[in-house]
Amino acid sequence: MRVTPPDLELWLTGYVRAIAAAEGVNVSVSNKEPPTLSLPLTRPLIVIRDDSGPRLSHVTFDRSIGASVLAGSRMNDKPANDIARWLAAVLFDLDLPLGPDVPAPISMPPIAAVDPSGCNGPYAVLEQLDVARRYLTAQYVAAGSW
Repeated sequence: MRVTPPDLELWLTGYVRAIAAAEGVNVSVSNKEPPTLSLPLTRPLIVIRDDSGPRLSHVTFDRSIGASVLAGSRMNDKPANDIARWLAAVLFDLDLPLGPDVPAPISMPPIAAVDPSGCNGPYAVLEQLDVARRYLTAQYVAAGSW
């Protein structure tokens, strides 16, 4: 039986969008950073990417994701800090695999477990543009599909 690794970028971007809308957090969520940013940003931006990882078993995969938050400015970094801490709470939630807060129409997560040892940040990243950037990582055991 052939097992396909999960598309965590697709699932997580949809999930974070849905949670943000449900909780009134006004952000844009994508898996790509626009090639040119128009500053100041009209809405804070969250960019989630899948950094991959090794296969653990026939059906499970170790997956690491990275997330950037762009908001505010270099001198006004509070919006980026606040959103990055909110995002960390969402992505680091040990109950994430249970899916109790999964708003419709988001499917149940492909995440079988959150690995706290791979949950880091958020921390500041130097940025040449006049926007505050925060970065964090999360690590999951994820189930593939067949």
